[in-house]
Amino acid sequence: MLFLVGIGGAGCRIVDAFYKKEPFSSILSKFSHTKENITGVVIDTSSDSLTSLRNIPMENRVLIGKSRAKGHGTGASVELGRKIINEEVELAMNTIRKVNRNKSDFFFVIAGIGGGTGTGGAGIIADRLKKYYNTPVFGVIILPSLGEGTHLMKNAYSGFINLIKNFDGVLVQDNNVLTNRGEDITTSSKIITTSTVRFFNTAEANEISQALKEKVAGFGYMRVKSESMSAKDVLQKLIRDKMYINLDNAKPEEFYLILRGNLNSFYGENFAREWIKNKYDAKLNIRMKDISGSKNLDIGVMVTGIENIFNVEEETNIEKEKSIPSDLEDLLSDIQSL
Repeated sequence: MLFLVGIGGAGCRIVDAFYKKEPFSSILSKFSHTKENITGVVIDTSSDSLTSLRNIPMENRVLIGKSRAKGHGTGASVELGRKIINEEVELAMNTIRKVNRNKSDFFFVIAGIGGGTGTGGAGIIADRLKKYYNTPVFGVIILPSLGEGTHLMKNAYSGFINLIKNFDGVLVQDNNVLTNRGEDITTSSKIITTSTVRFFNTAEANEISQALKEKVAGFGYMRVKSESMSAKDVLQKLIRDKMYINLDNAKPEEFYLILRGNLNSFYGENFAREWIKNKYDAKLNIRMKDISGSKNLDIGVMVTGIENIFNVEEETNIEKEKSIPSDLEDLLSDIQSL
């Protein structure tokens, strides 16, 4: 069973999307996950965020911080988010224990970071799950866009460095990649949500967990018609158009190409392995499942062992912003001494 825990607004929306009934899911259920073995709990400090969800059962939703946040969220305060989840982690765990009747082999905690609840709470939830269930806990982390403000980016930058220590491996999606292509923040959020759900419906959870152990990874998904195509062309399109993470300075270790559907016209695996080796100095693993009679091919890619999640320009801007308060304090101190 795949057990998901969403924390904060973005994480809750993504987990909620796994419960949405759509034709895509019914097709995939023949060879991958079904709605019966995907289970989730969502946790937030905003009552509006939880009530706006359309699919996940009400009993799987947990509102925390009623006294401190009054149901209005944390206002992007990581300190407040951390304080609330530390105080009320057992409230969340009680719901997880009730829902997790079949005892999952591992958990995926999904959170957008930058805001207060996801950034402050995801690592605490991960630690608590590992201690209680003695099982691996992986993260799915969504990075904010620069257009959402420097405060969220600073939270994300420092939060990511701390968060990865709490997980047994982390999958990452970056809103900046989409907004840099011209998408607005709302659209990029929807694209990332859909991509995440369909990637998990294409790749088996065991495949993901085995490849992800103690690593940071990017991922992507696409569906194509079953027609003649090479493995290299598929990889190029996935990396260029369907992966929402910057690989320019990422130094990846391994690529995993996962295919489900009609494989009759798919070719060129060895050439693709050589291409990945020459371009990225990385290894390519290809995992295929032929579905006879299928008119489509569902393809996922996972790139593990990546570094430098934030690009150089983003890191420079964030570090500049971090220095502003201390510079201002020095200036005020000089004025007072006069």
